[in-house]
Amino acid sequence: MLVAGASIAGPALAHWLRRRGAEVTVVERAPGLRPGGQAVDARGVTREVIRRMGLDAAVRAARTETAGAYIVDVDGKVLETYRADDGGGDGYISEIEILRGDLSRVLHDDTRDGVEYVFGDRIAELTQDADGVDVAFAGGGRRRFDLVVGADGLHSALLGGESGDAPLDILLVDPAADAGFQGGDAAVGRAAQLAGGQLSEQAS
Repeated sequence: MLVAGASIAGPALAHWLRRRGAEVTVVERAPGLRPGGQAVDARGVTREVIRRMGLDAAVRAARTETAGAYIVDVDGKVLETYRADDGGGDGYISEIEILRGDLSRVLHDDTRDGVEYVFGDRIAELTQDADGVDVAFAGGGRRRFDLVVGADGLHSALLGGESGDAPLDILLVDPAADAGFQGGDAAVGRAAQLAGGQLSEQAS
């Protein structure tokens, strides 16, 4: 299986596909992992997904460790206090807040030994038939896959850009879907749901 995009959704999906026995290749047009980005709060079902992925310790080790926040008036008087452990860690300040780039690194570190990563290349052409997809890469390579998954953003060329006119029947892992992430990236929870319904599995 070929997954386009090595940010959050791609490696998260690769994790679950690999655990179900699939051979997975992830292609990323950037020369390496992209650092930086907004902080991401893991809440609700996403925390459970991270736990089932076996990444709770790694994610917690990379989190920002924000302890809380205050709301003050013009004189500096504290009007409201928010702690990261409020609501069992799902309060206004999430117990697990991690920078997007750090989350990407955790997911890549988890999958790199069992997943093929191809950086600095991208899908240039796709030809689909009843048995699979022939893929031509911008770097000149050609390979065949059973399935191609677009996990490289809502405006990717693979998925038809803003028009949404994807060239094939390609699965979109939606980074905007609300599966527990706050801060603009629900990809871990969403990718996990799309990768075979493991949210209904018994916790290991």
